[in-house]
Amino acid sequence: MSVKYSRLNTAEDEISGNHSEEDNYNVDITTLTDDADFKEEDDNDDETYTVEEAVEKLGIGWFQFRLWSITGLFSAADACEMMLLAVLSPVVRCEWGLTQAQVALITTVVFVGMGTMSPFWGMIADKYGRRNILLLASWLVWYFGLLTSFSPSYAWILILRGLVGGGIAGMPHGFTLLTEYLPKKYRAKILIFGSVCWASGTMFEICLAAIIIPRLGWRWLLILSSVPCLVIIILFRFLPPSARFLVGAGRKREALKVLETMSRLNKSKLPDGELVPETQEERGNLKLLFSSSYKRTTIQMWFLWFGTALTYYGMVLASAEILQLHNTKESALPLNMLLIDLIGRRFTGAVNFMGCTVFFLLIQFHVSQELLTFFIFMVRGFSTGIFNFVYIYTSEVYPTSIRASGLGTCSACARIGAMITPFLAQVLLDASLTAAVWVYGTICLCCAITAALLPIETKGRALRQVVS
Repeated sequence: MSVKYSRLNTAEDEISGNHSEEDNYNVDITTLTDDADFKEEDDNDDETYTVEEAVEKLGIGWFQFRLWSITGLFSAADACEMMLLAVLSPVVRCEWGLTQAQVALITTVVFVGMGTMSPFWGMIADKYGRRNILLLASWLVWYFGLLTSFSPSYAWILILRGLVGGGIAGMPHGFTLLTEYLPKKYRAKILIFGSVCWASGTMFEICLAAIIIPRLGWRWLLILSSVPCLVIIILFRFLPPSARFLVGAGRKREALKVLETMSRLNKSKLPDGELVPETQEERGNLKLLFSSSYKRTTIQMWFLWFGTALTYYGMVLASAEILQLHNTKESALPLNMLLIDLIGRRFTGAVNFMGCTVFFLLIQFHVSQELLTFFIFMVRGFSTGIFNFVYIYTSEVYPTSIRASGLGTCSACARIGAMITPFLAQVLLDASLTAAVWVYGTICLCCAITAALLPIETKGRALRQVVS
């Protein structure tokens, strides 16, 4: 076979910009001795694959294990900072003679910082990449957490803890990054198992507080509680950028380099052909959350995240003393791992919310201390399962161009629930236990119905790249 090529480079082609690589060549076939060989060569030139297809082909291996370990540190650091609130406030109250309202404000400013910054972190994560904002968030939490230990007054604690809350708001995007590298067959199970990292962070903080406060005081506890973020910063060079984001941003060469690293670490082979960018659109545009494809989903998910935080933190506040004995055992992992791929994401969320509804309402009855503890334990277990559900579903349902923005705005709604729940779990419950549990039970029932009626089921669904 003899093939003669001549380069075409017309002004019209340059202006239109519509010519492809194949259009740049004029093929003059003088002789064709083997039609089959020519056709096979032409077909091979046309082979392409997307990031989604590459992730599915490369499967699970050391790349995901390393990524899970590092992103798990974000969850552990988040848990440390949340649990720190429970042990810091009483100690500071005794030392500085604070009122109950002043103590509550230490927790509130953290949630205000988180709620304010969550949409911002999500938007810039979609615009500039998940990896970049995770590094910045880690520095903020570590730096302002460390500075809090030198607080000379109550006012400085409020300011610095609020800034820590703003940094914590960026931590959940480690979950987004991990999601984007998991094949759909294993995605839900691996993400649910990430709850182990949160539990580990909680237990680390409890043990640290028990050892440090009696011996060195709360200031040293703050210093040592910032260690997980420092470890993240040290290990950050092993955290890859999102290949899905890079392709969406038109940085195909960088995306291919990451996929080649994944291929090497997993000892697997990339699909044949060339990596192609998918349709691109403006990234991090919050208006796309309310496009015709996602408007209903966004509104429903905002309500579900609000109800999730209201339920979880409400039970923590309402029964802290009892739950201290069971904190290391609370989990809905077995149930969620069984249901999430069996009945789907939506109905798994509905089951967890219904479980909270039932056991919340049972709390109002006069029963033995052991049975009451069991009811509270079940609410905590189901509420942990709800958090699994909302994180997984939110990361799967939104496309890459607005995935972090969707998670960020949903997280902001959760912080509103977290700020409201003290008035239910402490003020209203003190006045009437029955009224409080019926408020929680009703909200959980509404959330169960909302979860079951979500318009999109993400079970077995590929992660979308763009809205359209």
